[in-house]
Amino acid sequence: MYNESFRFFSVSRRTNSVSFFRIINPVTQHVKLARDRRRRKSRIKALIFFCAIVCIVAGGILSLKDTVEHKPEQAPEETVYQTLQNEPESNKEGEAAAGKENIDATSYDDELSDKDDEVDEIKINPNDFDLSEPLPAEAQSAIDGLLDAVDQAKRITDQFNHSVVRGDTLKDVLELSGLEDDTSKKLIASYPELKNLKPGQQLYWILDNENDLEYMNWLVSEKEERVYERKEDGKFVRQIIEKKSIWKKEVLRGSVSTSFRASLRSQGLDGRQINQLITALQWQFSMNKLKKGDDFAILISREYLENKLTGQGNVEAIHIKSQGKSYYAIQAENGRYYNRQGETLGKGFARYPIQRQARVSSPFNLKRRHPVTKRVRPHMGVDFALPTGTPVIAPADAVVEKVAYQAGGAGRYIILRHGREYQTVYMHLSRPLVRAGQSVKRGERIALSGNTGISTGAHLHYEFHINGRPVNPLTVKLPGGNSGMQDSERRVFLARAKSVERQLKF
Repeated sequence: MYNESFRFFSVSRRTNSVSFFRIINPVTQHVKLARDRRRRKSRIKALIFFCAIVCIVAGGILSLKDTVEHKPEQAPEETVYQTLQNEPESNKEGEAAAGKENIDATSYDDELSDKDDEVDEIKINPNDFDLSEPLPAEAQSAIDGLLDAVDQAKRITDQFNHSVVRGDTLKDVLELSGLEDDTSKKLIASYPELKNLKPGQQLYWILDNENDLEYMNWLVSEKEERVYERKEDGKFVRQIIEKKSIWKKEVLRGSVSTSFRASLRSQGLDGRQINQLITALQWQFSMNKLKKGDDFAILISREYLENKLTGQGNVEAIHIKSQGKSYYAIQAENGRYYNRQGETLGKGFARYPIQRQARVSSPFNLKRRHPVTKRVRPHMGVDFALPTGTPVIAPADAVVEKVAYQAGGAGRYIILRHGREYQTVYMHLSRPLVRAGQSVKRGERIALSGNTGISTGAHLHYEFHINGRPVNPLTVKLPGGNSGMQDSERRVFLARAKSVERQLKF
């Protein structure tokens, strides 16, 4: 009995155990499969994350490699300055190597036509230096009858005049309007007398809509005038005018009314004579500081024909009294203007905007062609191959007109205004050291060179503008150069200055 009972219990327990495991086993398998799926997902996520990290690192390495290959590492400012001042031989070798790497450093997007991404600017109107005003109604009406509105505006902009000073050549004069030397060579080839410009002579010329010389008037003397006019075939014809007029020296006195220019016009001076005065005085003091009631006296030689002014004349001296101070500009025999002590009024310009000469990687060329598109892309400045971080200096006293950045073109750039006629431009800088509106002196550091914007290598793009037109910085006759007088000239001038002072005394 006992044995039967035990056997039944044993069989029952085995049966129940089998049934229990049959129930539990599917659940266990389900949990295991879920865990396996989670593990596989985790492995896949980890693999994806690892691949992403590898791609990021690889991209960073490639970018760094590209930067190293194309842009020299910028040296600390203090180190660069010390290098330029002391220039040890080891650094010279390093810079020579850098120059070889960037032998063709340049760019083809230097026209500042792209939109500025960053800008710090003050508005400087060149006319603020001469207090310009619109033409009188009668003159404006006469011009309107000859030219249409668009052509008229351009022609007014493209009229130029210059009083010859010692050392001037025809090339120097015409370059004031942006004309290259092929124009002067063409004129001189036909008319060799143009090689003999003399101090005190005056030239007046006009450019056409294609920025070519259309007309030039040369006042040779009080009795002779020569006119050169370009014909449709591109050749110039000359007309010699023998004058039967009378020249008189006069002293004109007045005071500033609505503007200095208007006051000069009321004395019978024309635009060319007024510009002659403004150019002579612009370096002495700011013309826009003149106030109503300030006095002026002018010594001028003017041409009369049948007792009527012809418009020809030469301003020999001016005395302005403003806020209790006297300012003089007196013309010497060499054609330049000086103060009473014989000191030049023009500010001298340095030829280079850097502390030492550097290799030119791309010259000034208004007919340069893009190497890819083959289209003419004028290069309106000079490119100097320089290591990034080289100091850039102001070539003359100036006011900072603009500090800006163009990612798609000139990079970081600066524009300086030097008086009424001159501007200089500096592009692809790594760092500006000045701000808009700041006054800088000749030789003062204004920036560090670089490789910003669209550029093929570290360099400085430098432009020199006269009357808003780019000229070759390496060949243009610089303002204030060779403006001193010899001892014999100075003695003559000082005696003349005393006489002028007596004539222009208030």
